[in-house]
Amino acid sequence: MVSPATRRQAASHLLSAGFSRVRSCHVVGLSVGASRHVPKERRPELRAKILELAMLYPRFGFRRVHAFLPGINLKAVHRIWKLEGLRLNRRKRRRLKVQREPQLPLTGPNQAWCMDFVHDRLENGRQVRILAALDCFTRECLVLKASAHFPGSAVQRELEWLFLVHGKPTRIVSDNGPEFRALTLPDGVDPAFIEPGKPWQNGYIESFNDKLRDELLNRETFACGAELQTSLDEHLDFYNNQRPHQSLRNLTPSRFKEGLTTNKKETESLTL
Repeated sequence: MVSPATRRQAASHLLSAGFSRVRSCHVVGLSVGASRHVPKERRPELRAKILELAMLYPRFGFRRVHAFLPGINLKAVHRIWKLEGLRLNRRKRRRLKVQREPQLPLTGPNQAWCMDFVHDRLENGRQVRILAALDCFTRECLVLKASAHFPGSAVQRELEWLFLVHGKPTRIVSDNGPEFRALTLPDGVDPAFIEPGKPWQNGYIESFNDKLRDELLNRETFACGAELQTSLDEHLDFYNNQRPHQSLRNLTPSRFKEGLTTNKKETESLTL
């Protein structure tokens, strides 16, 4: 079936081509009165709010924008999203069909961390490396550190600081780079190296790196390393405390982790 709005558009096209209104309405199957009807805009304040969020977060889709609008129907957001032409143009990558390796189930934070490097270039052409670490269960970003050179000793210092702040994980998932091979891990922390040429075995950090590049690194140019590090610190705070995560039921990593702590305390009090 063709909607009345589509019929009105077809009638308008025929009118602009020189046909009479009666003839145009007869061809498209619309009454003359309906062809003159101008539909009223529904919820203009919602449209303004969606446009404001789309300008603030230009790489967010309508589902993630909907997470910032509690109490609003998803279909209403999607309707306005389509009318305004806000659909994201993402380049589709050819994906290899591979057999996924079974992963160990995660039931709480600090069971597995994942680490990797992201490469970027400053405005003057110098290359920088960004160390990113993530908690695989809570999706909390633990560190975003940029440097022109990142030897194993620098990675070791960052890890030791993370151990003091967040505690020690059971294992750390990373690739076979020399910086990760040279790490000296304390007792109880096991290295989990992925197979060479199989980055999908470290999918959590690969997904995070893709979003980091799409939402920050590809959108801005940085004059110096200090400017880049400032933007990384702001993005880390935004990612952990404001950005909704769909795999966490649209909660932020900090809210999700806080809920785990609250439930654990309630369980302990009931047990006592």
